[in-house]
Amino acid sequence: MTSQFILEDVSIVENDFSADSRDKEGMRIVTYETRRSISLHFAVEHIVQIEAVKDSKAGELRSIITLTSGKRYITRRGAQELCAAIGKLGVAAA
Repeated sequence: MTSQFILEDVSIVENDFSADSRDKEGMRIVTYETRRSISLHFAVEHIVQIEAVKDSKAGELRSIITLTSGKRYITRRGAQELCAAIGKLGVAAA
């Protein structure tokens, strides 16, 4: 079985959300900085969680990817869009 990978533009989560801020609906607020972002390939089998979040500056939907290693990354894409892309990988592999 071959691993499936997804390419994402991400910012590294530099804190442990100790100062967790949320909007009125309870959605976590994060900051995705384009100028500090990098492109990474993620092995889908190492993604533990995808959390829907909102960008504090742009107000756009983003997501946080948590890996089996415990590392977390803020993505440029929203959680629904990211999950749809991962879902398409599963269809292609079948």
